[in-house]
Formats: sequence, structure tokens, C-alpha cells
Amino acid sequence: MPPVFTKWKDLKKQVRRIGWLLLGFTGAQVLVGWILRSIYARYYVYINEETYAGIRLFLLTLLTTGGTALIGKKVLRVKWTKSNFQWNFSWETVSKTVASMFTITITFSMLLTLIQMALGVHFMDGSLTEYNSPLYVVLMILSAVFIAPCCEELLFRGEIEHSLMPYGALFAAIFSGILFGWMHMNFTQGIMHMFTGTFLGLVYYKHRNLSLNIVCHMLFNGITVGLNYLTNFMGLRAIIVFVLVVYGILGLKDLRPLPEKPSYPIFRMAFRQISIVLFFIVFLVISIWSIY
Repeated sequence: MPPVFTKWKDLKKQVRRIGWLLLGFTGAQVLVGWILRSIYARYYVYINEETYAGIRLFLLTLLTTGGTALIGKKVLRVKWTKSNFQWNFSWETVSKTVASMFTITITFSMLLTLIQMALGVHFMDGSLTEYNSPLYVVLMILSAVFIAPCCEELLFRGEIEHSLMPYGALFAAIFSGILFGWMHMNFTQGIMHMFTGTFLGLVYYKHRNLSLNIVCHMLFNGITVGLNYLTNFMGLRAIIVFVLVVYGILGLKDLRPLPEKPSYPIFRMAFRQISIVLFFIVFLVISIWSIY
């Protein structure tokens, strides 16, 4: 068999593995969520709602996202080197990357708000509930600022994108970014994070450094959490967001030029794989369900 056909066949297999891995992740979230709800329903007298919310978020993140990242390295047969975990990046790169993520999310948040107003619907945004108990805040920060960014970068950039890069760097960045968006299972975050995921994929392509991606993702989530608790200081919040968005434009410019022109046949083949189609259907069903 000619090498080009062997490579195409290998790519199909890898894409299917990725789809089944993410379907397993979704199933694990449903299962773990159901188990935790069942336990809470039985012992709610002893656990208040805020404590349960913090524990549930922490365990869901650790067990499902962390577990999938651990399994994914073996399933996708990924091998990393020390160069993938270097700490030689500049903090200017970090600040521009984080600010650019805000530029992307704010832009698409505004567009989605306009679309929702025009359609007269409200998409669940998937934002964390803002409880103020110390235990909840600690567990939420551990989950959203440390565990989730680390595991998500290992899974989507370090495993999915890394394993697809031999078939095209731009394809790997965009495809892994789209799957990253679908993983959030609601239209608002799904659409926004398809673009932030692709952006982080391009950052990984340029630097090949998972440590950089993890630090940027952590800072982005940490600042987002902090802004959510600044509801009583809207003026300060607006100034911070404005500065981040303006500075983020510089970070977007730094990524040019793109790796190569996209190969549309590869995208067409990837999105036709049964496991990817099923994962997209799950994303649509859960997202539509959240509207009603």
C-alpha cells in the first residue's frame, strides 16, 4: 500500500480513537454526576448546598477530566519529551496569550448576546455558581484554576493535537480546538471555546511547550473567576476587561503567519468519523436541552 494511503488510514483510526475517548469522557461525567447527586439526595441533611456544589465540582473535574487525560495518553499513543515541558518562555508571551483569550471570549460573547436577543432565546452559559462559603471558594479555585486547565491542556493540546500534528499542524490546532469547544456541552461556551481552543492550539504549535499552555490557561481561568466576584465593582471590572481586550489584539498578531493553508479533505474526513459525529450529536442534544 502506498505511504500516502497508509497515512490516511492511520489518521482515520486516530480520529476515531479521539472521538471514542471524548464520548467516554462525557459518559463518565454523566455517571459521576449521577452518583454524586444520589449521595447528596440521601445525605443532604448533613451537607449544605454550597459544600455539595464545591465537592461535586472538584470530584467531577478530578475524576473525569483528569482520568480522561490519564487514559488518553495511552489510547492515543502519545510520547512527550522534556522540551514539551520547558519553563523558558517569557512572561510577555504569557500576558499576550492570556489577554488574547479574553479578546476572543469577549468578542464572541457580545456576538452571541446579540444573536440570543434577536432569536428571543437564552443559552445556558455554563458559568460557575457564585457561592461565597470558604470551602466552596477553595474547591472551586482548585478545580477551575488548577486541575481543569492542567488536565485540559494535557488532553487537548498535549494528546489530541500533538497526535494529529504529523497530518497537518493547522488541521491539528483547529480540530482539537473545535472538540475542546464541544466538550463544554452548551452553546455559549461551546462556540467561544472552539475559538479559544484553536488559539491555544496555535500557541502550542508555535512554542511546542505544554507548560506555557497550562500557565496561560490557569491565568485565564483565574482572572475569569476573579472578575466574576467583582460584581460590586463594575467600573473596575470594565477597565480590566478593556485593557485585556486591547492588549490581547497584540497577542493575536504575534501568531501570524499561520502554519499552512487548511486541507479541507482532511477536515471533511475527520468530521465524518462515526465517533466524532456521535460526540457532536451529544453536544447538540445537551446544549438544546439546556435552553428549555
